[in-house]
Order: sequence, then structure tokens, then C-alpha cells
Amino acid sequence: MSIQEMAITSIRWATEFSTCIFIRAKNKLFACEFIQRNKKRIVLGLLIWLLSIFTGYCLFQSAVGQVKKEYYQSGLSAIRNLASNTVRLVLAKDLLALSVEVEKVTDNTGLAFAAIVDHEKKILAHTDSTLINKPFTPLHQIKYIDGFGKVTVEEGYLSKKKVTNFSLDLIFAKTKIGKVYFALLASQFYGPVNKYRKFFIFWVFFSIFLLFTTLLFIDQVSMVRALKRQKELEGITRLGPYILQKKIASGGMAELFMADYIREDDFRRTLAVKKVLPHLAQKPEFTKMFIREAKVAALLQHPNIVQVFDFGKFHDVYFIAMEYVDGKNLAEIMIAMKKGLALDQAIFFISKVCLGLQYSHSRKDDKTGKPLSIVHRDISPQNIMISFKGEVKISDFGISKSNSEPSLTQTGEIKGKFSYFSPEQALGKPIDYQTDIFATGIIFYELLSGERLYKFKSPLEALKAIPKERIVPIKELRPDVPIELNDIVMRCLKKDKKLRYQRAQDIHDDLLCLKKSLNMTYDEINLTEFMGKLFPRSRENKETERPKST
Repeated sequence: MSIQEMAITSIRWATEFSTCIFIRAKNKLFACEFIQRNKKRIVLGLLIWLLSIFTGYCLFQSAVGQVKKEYYQSGLSAIRNLASNTVRLVLAKDLLALSVEVEKVTDNTGLAFAAIVDHEKKILAHTDSTLINKPFTPLHQIKYIDGFGKVTVEEGYLSKKKVTNFSLDLIFAKTKIGKVYFALLASQFYGPVNKYRKFFIFWVFFSIFLLFTTLLFIDQVSMVRALKRQKELEGITRLGPYILQKKIASGGMAELFMADYIREDDFRRTLAVKKVLPHLAQKPEFTKMFIREAKVAALLQHPNIVQVFDFGKFHDVYFIAMEYVDGKNLAEIMIAMKKGLALDQAIFFISKVCLGLQYSHSRKDDKTGKPLSIVHRDISPQNIMISFKGEVKISDFGISKSNSEPSLTQTGEIKGKFSYFSPEQALGKPIDYQTDIFATGIIFYELLSGERLYKFKSPLEALKAIPKERIVPIKELRPDVPIELNDIVMRCLKKDKKLRYQRAQDIHDDLLCLKKSLNMTYDEINLTEFMGKLFPRSRENKETERPKST
């Protein structure tokens, strides 16, 4: 490797390393709970802080400008007066009178020196009388500042002291007969300026401290109020016409209750009410996602999808009233069975799931007729409900993706359960219906095998393994699976989504043909009997909580 290549490689490595450090620091900073809680307050506080700094800077510049004006004005006024009174005295070389004129300006605060010289630069009068009749010595390190008419302003050093020197030629009959010098100590200007500068710097840091303490105080007050409000919300037993009876499940965003709907005419109905968790009720990002779930679910009216009847807000608590499914989810059934399901039973479950998915995938906007393209994105055993009446229903469209509105998911943010990810989902690529189909294939595989398809120790391991890990054909694990059924399951699990089923309806149709060829007659009546035998007590007291994702 040449020296040039080594240099380029080193520069590239340093750039990537610094960028990586910056990104990590930024991610950790924005992951801070304090920042997450106070995003809007911080933005507003920073805007106010920047406005205060800008205002302070303008005041600082104004004060400096005033000091500069007074400083230069005093010098200009003094030298012009001195020059106007000394022209004839220089012609007469009246040294005594010139000395008197110089004495008159010694009362100026911060005077460094004043001098009058003739055309040969010989000192005629000086505040230091010992220098009279001697050659005038210019300042050291002279720097031109400005010109005010015929007055020249320069900065330089006199005996290690920085001074501002004002000089003006003495002209008589268009002939230069001498020159007047008037020098002020620069400390008379820089002293006040430095004080203002120190005050401005103090204000910058003090305002940062003030901003931080104010945000901290507001955050603490808000947290106290939020905790108080949370306790109040936890004690709520009624949301409008819905009386909460008992908690069925709780998830990361909401909790689910069995509730009674009671009208004024004593009409009564049992429903499920899902409400935002108390500590998240005041967070806009969660309420937006909750509202979005209600809007998407309300569009879906199908026998194989949990129905949404109502959505509202009561005492600042958002809730969704939905169909109460008296039963269990597939995850509970698989745990209770501890083995694979019968072939006809597994086929029945998946065919019903496919009908629900096909409906959601093909649902169109009632007004425009355009496809809504609703993708569930979280098809898993926990989100498939099996009732004691033999019904199969898909639930929880909380992170579904629809074309009808922008997604609330941020770029790079991963949604769903890792064990049911499709390869494109794991790679962070755009997703469509095939993502739900792949997840359905995983559930089908697990129903038949009685085991989890993927067993990952961490999300990172899942994201790396899913796109490339080989899936053993289900027939190798369960020899009694017909080759036609094996082909259906494995086609759902193709890594290349182009080779997968393109529609959930196609899976249902192939399963229906397979059922006919194998003379399978499993239906809702068989499922009702199965649920009654597997969970004999649950139907009587209904006290077992289901681990349903909310």
C-alpha cells in the first residue's frame, strides 16, 4: 500500500469513526427519558433562549457602539479645539502660549499625551515638558483605525501601554506648518467593552442554567401532576356507557377490560374495552397511535376480525370498545396442547386467518374506491383469538400500515414480534401483504410441529438470522403431513417474496382443495367441542387472563 493510499484510508477511517461516535452519542442523548418527555418544551425553551441571546447580543453591540461613540467623540472634539487654537501660535512659535493650550487638555480623562510639533516634527509643546524641542517619536506597532474628516485615528503602544492616537495637520495658506497629536489610553474604551462582554458571556451561561432549571422544574411539576392523574385514572371503573368489570390483559401501550354496555332502557351487552395505560394517557405519540388503531380497525367489518364498535375519550382517557371474544388465543392453545395440532384443525385455523387477512389486504376506501392496502405487520399466535363458539378472529391492528394515512413509525424503527418477522421486515425493506403471509406461514408451521420455528436469544440475532436461516420442511419434522400440505406451508415461508403466495385468498383456496381431496370435515362445531375439552373451567368462571398483545 502506497503512502497516499494509507493516508486516504486513515482519513476515511477517522471520518467513519467520528461519525459513528457522533451517531451513538446522538442516539443516547435522544433516548434519554427526560428529553423524550419534554421534546416540545425543550424546543420552545431553546427558541426562547436563542431569542434572549440574540437580544442580549444586540444590547451588547448597542452598548459597545455607545462607548465607542463617546470615546472617539471626546478625542475628536479635543484635537479639533487644540488645532483651532494653535495655528497662529505655531506660526509665531510662541512656546509659552502653546504649552498653556496643551495644559488645557490635560483634564481629559484617560489622556495619554498631547503634543504640538512643527513642520520638521520638532516638539513645540507636550504634556511632558521635558520633551520640548526634541524630535517627535511615533508610537510603536501603529495600526490605522479610521479617518474622520482631516483627523487620522491610529492605535499603537506608548511605553507598553496601548493608546488611541488622534492626529491633525496644521495648515496655514494651504501649507503644512505643523501637526497636533492627542492620544487617549485604549483602556478607556476596552475597559467598559470588556465589562459588557463579560456580562454578555455571563448572561449566556446563566440563561443556559436558567433554561435547564426551568425545564427541570416544569418536568418535576408535570411528573407530579401526571402521577396524580395516573392514580385517578387507575381508579376509573366507568368510561361513558361502559362499566369496567375486570382486567383481561395488559400490554406496552394499553390494557384490556371486560365491560358491560348499559343503555338507559336497560339494554345490556358484554364488550371488551381497551384503554391507554394511565402513565401514557398524557403522551401525544401514544394517543396518536391508539387513535390510528381505532380508525384502521373501524374500517374492518369481517367475521374473522375482532370488530370495533366505538371509540372515544372520557376524562382524558382514550378507549376502544370492541367485540368481546370469549375464548383463548392461539398462543395459549399451543401451550396447553404441548404438541402439534391435528392436520384438519390446523388447516381450519389458517384458512380462517387467511380469509380475515384477504379482507384487510383488499379493503377499499368507501368514498374513493381506492385500495387501503392495510398490512397487519404483527400476525402472531397472541393476536389470533379462538372463541368457545368456534370462531377464529384476528385482533390488534395497533401497528398496522395503511395507505389511507401516513405511518407513525419512524425510519429505522422496527415494529412487531421478532420471531414472526419476514426476511424483508428484518432487513428493514418496504413491506406489503407478503409480510403477513410469511408470518401466517410461521404460525402454520408451529401449529403442525408443536414447536417454535425461531428461537433467538436477542433481537439482533433475529435480524441477522431470519433472512438467511434455512427452514427445515415441515414434512421432515412431521412425516404424516401430506406433501401437498408441506408445499403450501413452505411456499408461505419462501425467503424471496416473489416466490411466496401473492394473496392470502390463494392460500385459503389451496387449503380448501386439500380438505376436499383428503375428505376433511373439521368445522366450527368440532372447534367448539375442542375448546370445551381443552379449557373446561375457563368457560364457566372466565377468570383466566389471556396474554393478549395490546
